[in-house]
Amino acid sequence: MPMPEFDARILELHTQRFKAYEVEVVRKAKLKERAQKNENARNSRRAAFLKRLGIDAKLMDAEEKSDFEYEGKALDAFLKEFRPAMAGRKSMRAMDAKWAAVRNAALGEANHMVLNPYAADIYSTSADTFDANTGESGVGAINSGWIFPDDPSHIRVKDGGHVGAACFEAYAGGPDPAFSVHFGFVPAATASYEMTAVLAFHGFYVLRSNDSWWNCRHAHARLNVSMNVNQYVDHGWHNFPPLIDRSEQNIEEIVNYDQTKFFDYTAVLRAGDPVVVTVRGELDALGVGGNTYAELNFEAGTANYIWPLFLSVNQV
Repeated sequence: MPMPEFDARILELHTQRFKAYEVEVVRKAKLKERAQKNENARNSRRAAFLKRLGIDAKLMDAEEKSDFEYEGKALDAFLKEFRPAMAGRKSMRAMDAKWAAVRNAALGEANHMVLNPYAADIYSTSADTFDANTGESGVGAINSGWIFPDDPSHIRVKDGGHVGAACFEAYAGGPDPAFSVHFGFVPAATASYEMTAVLAFHGFYVLRSNDSWWNCRHAHARLNVSMNVNQYVDHGWHNFPPLIDRSEQNIEEIVNYDQTKFFDYTAVLRAGDPVVVTVRGELDALGVGGNTYAELNFEAGTANYIWPLFLSVNQV
């Protein structure tokens, strides 16, 4: 299939999928706006309830403020002490390349088709978060955005956030940052094909939360991956078990994540017509409560990135 036709098909899929992402951006923004409107009424009811219990709400507010200031200083010190080492560690790209070369040779001897990534795209609720990537980009609804990185084999993406100083504060965040890598080929025969995408993940996550009996802090970090095959239409998304799934109330840690993962999809495909295989990842890092912190980072420095090494295709 000529390259311009692959470009057109991938652009069509990108447009459809980003529109769906924008819908979620708008939906969650409306939920957040509604929650904020209701917050004042909730606060009045809570104050009245505490008064009936004989509890001085001003004392609770003062304690919350004092604790917020203390936790803020502790968080700053924690990040300053431990995060630079994660952001500045040595790149593992040379090791990834050697590993991929050995696997490619073996798969070629077994008559597997081995494909490099053709294109990649990244979605975010904040279009200003693409500083680590270069490439064609665009802005969507409520400052959401997308970018096609110039190098689809070097994806750099992150997520992080902390919300609210109050235990009961309502929250409805936007959809998670997402990346997709696309592979393309034309089947030689009408048959069942097994497609295995291999991605190297190099990054780190940070979790910090100090939950007590009188507040409700927690922090979580999740990395979800799914895979789809498109020939004429989508065959459907296959969701894999989360690669990272941590949710803690009392924690203070920074963890390296260096893994090479295999993602499989089997589908019956028709000879002679283009196929686009997409692997999609979604990052979700959030700290809820005053001066909690969560970060999932495949972007910082030169050592943190996602490398789609190849797609192996085998007729079965």
